[in-house]
Amino acid sequence: MSSENNAKITILTISIILQLFFGFAINLIWAMMNDLSFIISLGLVSIPIPGVASPIQSLLSSLIYMDLLLTDKWLANYLEYSVMPSELEKDEAMNIYFDSQGFQSKLVLQNLGSTLVFLLMHIFLLLYTGLMGQLSSVTDIAKKQYLILHPRLFWGGTIRFIIQQFQPLIFASLINISSTSLKDLRTKSLGIKFSFLFSLGLFISTLLIVFVFYRIIKHGRTQSGRFRSLIEGLNQTGYAPYWTVWTLLKWSLMCFVLVLLTDYPAQQLQLLLLLSVFSGALQMSVQPQISKVENMMSFFNEVMASCYLYTLIGLAHASDDFALRELLGLVLISLLLFALLVNLLKVLIQIGTELVRKANERCCQSRDNVTVYRKHVRKYAATTEPSIQRMEENIEALEQIENVFDKQLRRNRILRARLTNETEMPSASFSRSMMAQDILISELA
Repeated sequence: MSSENNAKITILTISIILQLFFGFAINLIWAMMNDLSFIISLGLVSIPIPGVASPIQSLLSSLIYMDLLLTDKWLANYLEYSVMPSELEKDEAMNIYFDSQGFQSKLVLQNLGSTLVFLLMHIFLLLYTGLMGQLSSVTDIAKKQYLILHPRLFWGGTIRFIIQQFQPLIFASLINISSTSLKDLRTKSLGIKFSFLFSLGLFISTLLIVFVFYRIIKHGRTQSGRFRSLIEGLNQTGYAPYWTVWTLLKWSLMCFVLVLLTDYPAQQLQLLLLLSVFSGALQMSVQPQISKVENMMSFFNEVMASCYLYTLIGLAHASDDFALRELLGLVLISLLLFALLVNLLKVLIQIGTELVRKANERCCQSRDNVTVYRKHVRKYAATTEPSIQRMEENIEALEQIENVFDKQLRRNRILRARLTNETEMPSASFSRSMMAQDILISELA
């Protein structure tokens, strides 16, 4: 159990990291778990599995049903307040096969485990979103929160949550209903009565959801953004849009067979094999997924589930041959691990491809920004170069005008100087002659 708990804690840590930094990766992982849920649930067939196949399948089952919060360690403490100690002591799994796959109780609150916590969290977020919608006209903070939460939670998020948690919800509710005696219910404690009523309402709701999804798709309301999650990744021709409805219906039929026919393993194998073969044939004929890879992987999972069921049939016939049972047990675990590794490899390739695509988009975006910047620079340079040239031409013209003006000014100064010299020379000679005449007159006198 310690290794199982460590694995759960590790998976929980990885899922939180992926959800924070790579939201698309956690969606791919949940989709992979949904694809593997049918073959993982075959461990509930009432046939003992020898060797290490049973504990490994139990670990995978606990991860598929999202029991990652280790609720079996602390949730029982809260049930003690509403359930009598004698009732808790009598509470046990339906059989050893359900016990080994994580359904260790008949009470719906115990079997839901982590799903109950996530369900309450989702309901709280829906109520909080509705409250923010009512307060959006009063405060801008409530309006911003409503605009962020409403498109993510109210329809798309709720539909994804229902699809991901459909199997734990219907398994836990049907186990509680089938193991409760209506005659003895009146004498039970309040917790037992509440558990039965809650499981009854949950079971009816899950079945109604399948019908509601069918009506939504039939009336073409999936074209709007609210219900787009129902046909996400599916073709829009023929029966392909109804593939999500068929998947939920297949899980419901599997749950009925495994829970209601626990004492009839032969009938379980027959009905489950018929269901698996029919689903595989339907997968090949409809080709519901848009991606060819997804179609191939879905058909591969159906083939692996059929091989698993055929191996269980061989295991049921080899009840006295211990060596053959050990060999068939190894075949079972090999089929299970091979299916898990192939699906995990597909998810890793998809994550790597998405990361490379986003990196290329960022590189292209940075290159586009550089190109745009260069275009702006060139445009600015193209618009500024003529003005600069005109300014330089104007400066040159001004310099030429200034040179001409300087030359003209110097020329005027020279001419003025010459004119001045010419006008001063006759006056000087005239005065000298007069002075000479004065001298002669004085001398004559």
